Amino acid sequence: MQQARVAWFIMVHHKPDQLAWLLNALSDPADTIIVHVDLKSRLGLKRDRRGLMKAVRALCAGRPNVRFLRSRFTNWGGWSLSRTLLDAMRLALRVDAGWTHFVNLSGQCYPLKPLERIRREMAEAQDAVMVEMRPFDSLPPDDWHLNWHPMLELPVRALKLPGRRRPPRDFALTHKGSQWVVLPRAFCTWAVDAPLTRRVSAYLRHLLLSDELVVQALALNGPFRDRIRPYRRHIVWPGPRTLTLEDLPAIEEGDAWFGRKFDLSVDVGVLDALAAEIGAPPGPRPVPERDDSR
Repeated sequence: MQQARVAWFIMVHHKPDQLAWLLNALSDPADTIIVHVDLKSRLGLKRDRRGLMKAVRALCAGRPNVRFLRSRFTNWGGWSLSRTLLDAMRLALRVDAGWTHFVNLSGQCYPLKPLERIRREMAEAQDAVMVEMRPFDSLPPDDWHLNWHPMLELPVRALKLPGRRRPPRDFALTHKGSQWVVLPRAFCTWAVDAPLTRRVSAYLRHLLLSDELVVQALALNGPFRDRIRPYRRHIVWPGPRTLTLEDLPAIEEGDAWFGRKFDLSVDVGVLDALAAEIGAPPGPRPVPERDDSR
């Protein structure tokens, strides 16, 4: 069976050295890589993120398959995260007619299996929509989504408003899950222009944490409802907790394709081990902290 070609969408807001590990692993020039750098980080609103865009551009230099999505403010809990995902799908469809699957990643994600295996298994999945689906009636009582929080998003912050929104009347909103997905091209082509997407967007843009609902709602209410499969991610909660060498046995025993999250300044050893297993070049080494006590 022919292997999948991928449109990788990477969201970055800090830690460019960590992004270097990911880009080294996604080295096939036949793929498309779309990078979004959060506008707050690009503007250097936090001191430790100044110069991020320059660093990211340097990492992407010489990679003609990399495209940059226009930077937007993105905020935890805000519609901006969902909007950016949909915008990335549109851009990927416009710039590359050949990819078969769309995968979103954070700058701290990393592949857990060889890319050849991932591509083969993606192709075998065909038009499956790989997304986590957790029914609302299975959630703990204190889950955010059971409170149906109204939300107002400002440029640099999403605000939870008092009160409680009514569930939508023109589509079912009964499942939540991770924002990290693997989507076939056919789903993306349908979703970017579907009337359902406009209805879902109009409702979710004013509800807290839409990024854990948007693909779930589109998958459940649209023509792909019978093609939903597990999302193939290794993420440890509560957190997401930074993965270390202690997590390696569970990673190797599982069938997840991607893990989140990694931090070379916390444990570069787990990245070294995974890079060797998947046949990827390693990235930068952690910079030792200066001792200014002398």
